[in-house]
Amino acid sequence: MQVLLNLSSDATRQPFASQVDAALTNVKTLPDVSGLDEDSDEWLHVDAGDFDHMLESTMGKRQNEGGKDLNAMDVDGPNDLEDRLATEQAAQLKLLAGKVESFVEGEGDLEGARFEE
Repeated sequence: MQVLLNLSSDATRQPFASQVDAALTNVKTLPDVSGLDEDSDEWLHVDAGDFDHMLESTMGKRQNEGGKDLNAMDVDGPNDLEDRLATEQAAQLKLLAGKVESFVEGEGDLEGARFEE
């Protein structure tokens, strides 16, 4: 019954274009923007060296006791507990994604979804 009430209220609602036209008639004056200059596009041009320098000054270059940059990727470094935990969670997430994919691609009938298991 609620669906029928929603349909009837949608049918009597004023179209969006009419609402926009009505709102525009209520506006007395619009600001004059014809004399304004266009913004410069100079901010789009960034030198890579300047950008790196700005990042280092803003973020600070973090280094460990050996002078090695902590922001650099260390792909050959020792696996600590955090790395192992992240790897395990990534494997679980991949397994879950596979299950979701098989569910989406799965088959169903009038009685519901059919699972492989």
